Amino acid sequence: MAFSSDLRRVASSAEPLIRTASTPATHLPFSPVMCHRWEEQRLCRALPSKALVPINQDRLRKMADHGLTEYQARVYLTLLDLGSATASQISPLSKVPRTRIYATMQQLHEKGLVQILPETPLRYKAVPFATYLQTLADDMRSRAKQIDTGLDGLAREFAISAQREPESRGRFEAIYGRKNVRERLLKMYDGATREVIGIGTTKSPGRILGAFMPNLVDKAKQGVRLKYAFCFTPDNRGDVTALLEIAEVRHIDFMMPVYMHVFDGKEFLMSHPIPDDDSSYRGDDIAIWTDDPAIADAMSEMAERIWEMGKPAADVLEDGREARRVAVTRP
Repeated sequence: MAFSSDLRRVASSAEPLIRTASTPATHLPFSPVMCHRWEEQRLCRALPSKALVPINQDRLRKMADHGLTEYQARVYLTLLDLGSATASQISPLSKVPRTRIYATMQQLHEKGLVQILPETPLRYKAVPFATYLQTLADDMRSRAKQIDTGLDGLAREFAISAQREPESRGRFEAIYGRKNVRERLLKMYDGATREVIGIGTTKSPGRILGAFMPNLVDKAKQGVRLKYAFCFTPDNRGDVTALLEIAEVRHIDFMMPVYMHVFDGKEFLMSHPIPDDDSSYRGDDIAIWTDDPAIADAMSEMAERIWEMGKPAADVLEDGREARRVAVTRP
């Protein structure tokens, strides 16, 4: 070829002559790297134009169906038409950026779709797509065989147990005023089906009888267990006796500054009675209510232990002596 003859003459000259349109003839030292660049530029000019490379959406889609990205598909389709080429030659024809071309080539090589030819600069050669498909099919068959062999073991290991429920977050409510607290407690009593535990102040027996007596009678008839604990005093002895007719009441030897109720271990209410008197309706009480499972369960356990450590009311009332009282004070 004429260009090869020119190239040999340039290579044999120690000072090749390079002329540009805007400068006079200049003598520059010869460089082998420059020779490679000229050769690569000549090959780029000799490659087919973009219009001759059949890269279309249908072919790209088929490539994608077999595990290739768009860049990989573009490069591979370009190589199919070129046979072999350098990265700089493939980039403009495939419309893959130069910054991504080398990484894409390496990916195709790892997939077995491209051979890297040890030349300077590196050249890349397309591997027949049928070879790639055969390798892919062999891998899939091998994988399917492995899955089939271990199917029983995997089925046992990852079987659906359905033995655990997702942990849910309950609701929380602040309640102000004794009347509003009573309304909330009425709803809680109405919904109770198994057990009610109440731990209260010395005035709680009278308030419970005045506010909830009809509800207590109904729940007792339904078989709901009613359990209460208070510090007994001469002032609340009559209310405790009346409450004993429908509930299990125990004496605790300390006075609570607040009262709390737990219903079926699912709902919890704690209230500060302001003032701590016998009225079932009037007062500036402050209460908190929640149906959070974790809190309700923990407070149910606490209330149960307080009730269990109390002394049965019948024993205290028969004794006839005033129970010893220890006030619960704040630190």
